[in-house]
Amino acid sequence: MTKVLKGDMMINLISVGSDIGNITINVFNAIIESDIIVNYDNLDLSVLDTYIKDKEIIVNALDESNNEVIIGLDESESIEDSSDVYSKLEESYSKIELAISKASQNNVALICSNKRNIYGIANLLIQISSKYDDLDLKIYPAVSPIDYSSAVLGAPFNDFVSIDLNNPLVSEKELKNKIKFALKNDFVLFIHNPLGEDDDKANFNLLKETVNDFNDELLLGIVNESYSYEISCFKDINEESIKEDSALIIGNRLTYKLEDYMVTSSEYIVKPKFISQNIDFFERYLKDETPKGLDYDCEYLPCHKALEACDFCYCPFYPCADGLTGGEWIKNKDVWSCQHCDWIHLEEPCQAVRKGLEDILEDKNDLKAKHMELLKLRRECLLKTLK
Repeated sequence: MTKVLKGDMMINLISVGSDIGNITINVFNAIIESDIIVNYDNLDLSVLDTYIKDKEIIVNALDESNNEVIIGLDESESIEDSSDVYSKLEESYSKIELAISKASQNNVALICSNKRNIYGIANLLIQISSKYDDLDLKIYPAVSPIDYSSAVLGAPFNDFVSIDLNNPLVSEKELKNKIKFALKNDFVLFIHNPLGEDDDKANFNLLKETVNDFNDELLLGIVNESYSYEISCFKDINEESIKEDSALIIGNRLTYKLEDYMVTSSEYIVKPKFISQNIDFFERYLKDETPKGLDYDCEYLPCHKALEACDFCYCPFYPCADGLTGGEWIKNKDVWSCQHCDWIHLEEPCQAVRKGLEDILEDKNDLKAKHMELLKLRRECLLKTLK
């Protein structure tokens, strides 16, 4: 939501996000309506050349129209050479103060990359603007790197945690505790700012160590600019692909690869379908007349590669439409195939499902009437039994 403070001067703080081609209509209009553009991060705005060519544009401490130097840095300091936190803050103060000074007679667009906005340019602008009367602020959100990365990878998120891996105010202990908490509680992890100053990997190595100790089979997505991405198991991470502006998405135990996408099992719900054998099986199941363990009298044994139990020859969750455990749609047939799903035929999941069904399944018709409850049970059992 856009926040507005009433006054006579106007600054539009605009974050263009991970890809300037994905800016919103509101952002586009705010840029067009501004008289002056302060290009905070020297972004490539060439895609907007037709609309901004007659505007005054200020880039990298120099005004492109008259070479005006931004005032605010000590003469002995160099923006390019400084890695000191305070020098960078001074750089930020200077650009914001310049934007405010230009806004006294003009409508100003202060444009920053999404990374800069994450670091708190909005916060800084609001605090600095409190020194002045009659200053309007409009803050325009971008397509965040979270949404951008999610769209590039497919559908990796449901419940997730976002962590800045190199926040200078966060201790190693705090950072490790945050990562452990997210992993332990099955949150998908969104990691931004994966490398520190001068590509320092100290915190990245801490992340690797923590994830590897927990479960190195978790799925990992690496997203870079221009829709470039890689998906692999965390243990097979390609460190060469990780840049300063990369985003890392570490899946939870319900995250899997579906064709070229990264998907976390969520709300894909399909109407239950039954055949006569399915109904007959659960009529016998409710009378405790179905097999427990391996059914050595079955002519189809073994029907699955990792078969340990035949308790659920017919699945109470069918169709789950969730490829996490190996099921898949038969192309162009609208049929969900369980041929490659071994999960419910393993001893531990079988026992968990049996116990859960005691509180749900009272009649064969409950397979349809209580389908949502059954899918919740499936998710609970997955989280109990997946490694």
